[in-house]
Amino acid sequence: MSQSSEDHHFLSLLKPVLLDKREALIFRPYIGSCPGFQWGTVTFGEFDHHLAASAKHWGEALENSGFKSRDIIGVWLTGSKYEDLINILGICAAGYVPQLFSVAFTPHIIRDLVSRSGAKGLVYDSAFTSQVNSSSSSVPLFPSVPVGVLENNSHFGRTLGTLPSVVEKDTAFVVHSSGTTSGTPKIIPANHLWVKTFIQSKWASSLEQGTFEGQTVVNSIGSLAHVGSLCAFLGAAYCGSCTVQSSALDASTSELLGMISTCGLNRVALYATFLSTHIRAARTNPEVLHALKCMRQILHTGVALNREDEEWALHHALPLTTMYGTSETSPLLTSLLGNDPSDRLLRPVHGASGQLIPAIPSSEDGSRPAMFEMVVPSDAPDSPHSSFFSADGFYHTGDLFEEVEKGSFVFRGRSNDWIKTVRGFCDTKSMEDIVRKACGDLIKDVVVVGLNRPRPVLMVEISDKTLSGMERHEIAEEIIARLAPHNERLFTHERIDDPKRILVLEEGNLPRTKVW
Repeated sequence: MSQSSEDHHFLSLLKPVLLDKREALIFRPYIGSCPGFQWGTVTFGEFDHHLAASAKHWGEALENSGFKSRDIIGVWLTGSKYEDLINILGICAAGYVPQLFSVAFTPHIIRDLVSRSGAKGLVYDSAFTSQVNSSSSSVPLFPSVPVGVLENNSHFGRTLGTLPSVVEKDTAFVVHSSGTTSGTPKIIPANHLWVKTFIQSKWASSLEQGTFEGQTVVNSIGSLAHVGSLCAFLGAAYCGSCTVQSSALDASTSELLGMISTCGLNRVALYATFLSTHIRAARTNPEVLHALKCMRQILHTGVALNREDEEWALHHALPLTTMYGTSETSPLLTSLLGNDPSDRLLRPVHGASGQLIPAIPSSEDGSRPAMFEMVVPSDAPDSPHSSFFSADGFYHTGDLFEEVEKGSFVFRGRSNDWIKTVRGFCDTKSMEDIVRKACGDLIKDVVVVGLNRPRPVLMVEISDKTLSGMERHEIAEEIIARLAPHNERLFTHERIDDPKRILVLEEGNLPRTKVW
């Protein structure tokens, strides 16, 4: 085990660049769109002052409340403000462990997660005041501190001081899966070594490909209170880059053009579904096409990009790359910038420790290629918490790949019951079991499908009689009504709450193999 040291704290990586890049921009907070899209400015020096003041505030506030170093502190923020970054990282710099809650979580889910993680307190945004006050919290509550309050502190203006000593495997953040099992997200502790590996190696290997003059300027990816966006900001800052805050995951093409013209955006990182929106706009708008072609890199992730959109984009010389990773491991595979068809294949990210092990052999006649599952060994620097490992010593992602060229792969689906939708994962087996239990007198069986779709769809099989369209709709409505109590505990992207997403089939018509 490593010795305890300030150097093992992930924020130690930022201290040199905060001193070296004082006047350069580190962040462009989104201000609004009326009149026109507007962004503020934050320099590396200003960020340093804010972070130091936040660390002092939370160090005093939490110590005075009787908390001990490395206690877990729940953090329920909107993820839409620059101050969210400052509060979360200030708590880290003060020696505590933020547990990051999604805005999609209900008070019920948050109470459960606070209890399960052993969190000692809860920091919350003013937007959640009424929900916090009505939820009978079992831990002390603290409102998040606005940047303006920090700036008015008599100690404001200092640089980030000595960080707490930690060992590499000490927990830096507590985060959660993007899907639930029976309405409960998985708790995922992320240690300092895991975060440092992303910042030092994985960020640049994934999203700062190529050699260019001048500062990289990249957009944020969703909520600033999400571990993915938070680590992306840290990786960009470590490289001396600037992050431009987008208003939403699905920011409009007009906003994208605004980020380019106002903030000098030159790299784009998006979920594939939202990139398709901009590619469709580029098909008919020369200004959008020119803007995308001038990017240093356009990275897409999450789900596969629509094949037609991908082919069109590459034909028109858009600098596309794709990236594969999980909440538990961060990025593991990436494609490369370049015009060669082989550049589109996935290769290991620098600093990643994933291994592809045989999962499904090829068929004897060669019609079906061999499949490999992505796993991560328990001793890897980017391995998840020990609780995620199987008896064989590996974390199994359940994701399958085909080796097209030696050392180069393409994604071929999953080996387990989870499917990836646009905004997260869904545990199909758990959902099917719940439907069977709640609706056993209505249906004979059920299958959940929806890979790469916005939300899942239920395919239910009923007894062998012919039903009218009205009768099918009534069955769907009744299923919705029975699932309502369960839906309250699920993420929005997991819920079956629209009869249009229930397909009622007659006996014998339900698919009996995986539907991709």
